[in-house]
Amino acid sequence: MQKKHMIPLFGTFLCWGSLYIASKIALADIPPITLLALRYLVAVPALFVLLKLRGKLQPVRREHAATLFAIGFTGYFASFCLQMLGIDRLTGSVSSLLGAMNPIFIPILAAIFLGEALTREKVACVAISMVGVVTIVGVSGTVDIWGAALMLLSVFLWSATSIIIRRLTGQCDPMQVAMVAMLIALPFTGACAAVELQSSACVFTLRGVLGVLYMGLVGTAAAHSLWNYSLSKMDASFCSMFYPLQPLVSAVLGVLILHEEITPNFLIGGAIICCGIVAAVHSGKRTG
Repeated sequence: MQKKHMIPLFGTFLCWGSLYIASKIALADIPPITLLALRYLVAVPALFVLLKLRGKLQPVRREHAATLFAIGFTGYFASFCLQMLGIDRLTGSVSSLLGAMNPIFIPILAAIFLGEALTREKVACVAISMVGVVTIVGVSGTVDIWGAALMLLSVFLWSATSIIIRRLTGQCDPMQVAMVAMLIALPFTGACAAVELQSSACVFTLRGVLGVLYMGLVGTAAAHSLWNYSLSKMDASFCSMFYPLQPLVSAVLGVLILHEEITPNFLIGGAIICCGIVAAVHSGKRTG
């Protein structure tokens, strides 16, 4: 494993961590499924332009059509619709914790479907990082059972999607995989948004519009391109070890932007997560 491949992986979780803050701001004015559809309306053209500028836009090969549909429907439609609905029902801390549980599912699925080794080192790195996440966000307060169930199902579906992406991105440009998958998901998401708007108000304020633009360009187009690229260069189970970075980034930005308090739990949990990441990097060097 080359060190340069780590940069896109870290970039992925910086983008996704900031996406959490942008989502909380935009959800104040825009309902969840509608917000997801608007993200895609921004992200798809952005990815198209980037692909054209790079000269990487290629026709979709017939043998890849079914796989791309599975990625778009399972991951970018079903998983993220469930995620937005779950976030809407849960507190920020609980949704962050559940959203960071991809490392629980991805190594298991990667071992089953990709034949990747599920070593004790990988299990230990995941366990260390998850302890850090639990330390930071906690699970205090009343948890909405349906919200938690939606988030967990979303995490499982996205983990499965990451395995499918891992099979494909060695043959296709990762940025195009993200664009085509979002394009496939858009009609389904748009239809659900149309139903949602029959009973939910949507107000386009300046903060909401800026939030949508940020979520579409940075949190969606950039982040998913970086994630798909990372999956094309490294094991899915190794990439999944860095998911705990997401709530850590969200916590830092929450302090800086939303003026949240830095607690002892945050400092302790952050240190634990860093230990897990360092261990993951050393594990990847030995197995990459």
